[in-house]
Amino acid sequence: MDLADRPGSIVVTSSVPGEGKSTTAINLAVALADSGARVVLVDADLRRPSIADYMGLEGRVGLTTVLIGRAEVADVVQPWRDTSLDVLPSGQIPPNPSELLGSRAMATLLGTLTQSYDMVLIDSPPLLPVTDAAVLSKLAGGALVVAGADRIHKAQLRESLDNLENVDARVLGIVLNKVEQKGRDGYEYTYESYSAVDGTAQASQPATRRMATGSRGATWPGKPLAAHSRRP
Repeated sequence: MDLADRPGSIVVTSSVPGEGKSTTAINLAVALADSGARVVLVDADLRRPSIADYMGLEGRVGLTTVLIGRAEVADVVQPWRDTSLDVLPSGQIPPNPSELLGSRAMATLLGTLTQSYDMVLIDSPPLLPVTDAAVLSKLAGGALVVAGADRIHKAQLRESLDNLENVDARVLGIVLNKVEQKGRDGYEYTYESYSAVDGTAQASQPATRRMATGSRGATWPGKPLAAHSRRP
């Protein structure tokens, strides 16, 4: 991952749905916050938002509410647990996602967030179905492309990288996700996950599930994370 110029904002995207971009964005946000950085995770997937559901937060107001001028970002951003991580949910799904994400209001919001936080992470739609991620990547400091080993083909990944290059967006790196590792009695399938322990959500190390040879790959467990307010 190329962080030589220390970008203040990063778009996390993928080529197609189901590669694990949202869970990768969550894991990265939690890890950075655990290291002491002030982080805001923005759900800019205005077609299939998922961050609020995964993290157990209220998602009906958020990014779209701010972009159309009905709220200030400070009023809708939500703290995550006792950490330095804040979350800006998507808000309601608009009829014009690409237009909103490429607007001057979005550029202004990103500028405001990068001044207030050490890192702004932006979960965006996949690159191949729609143009949203490419538009956002040009506004942000660069893009991190998640590649699901069980889903993506080389030609699709190449096309995604070309789409970013065509808009002069900076590709910061590629995250290879959902990788099968051959074990002694089958395959180990690794993926980013979270686990809830004693009623509190904790970021886990990449989880490993052992499967017999020939079985289907594991997928995201789909368990929402419990929300906790930050202590004053």
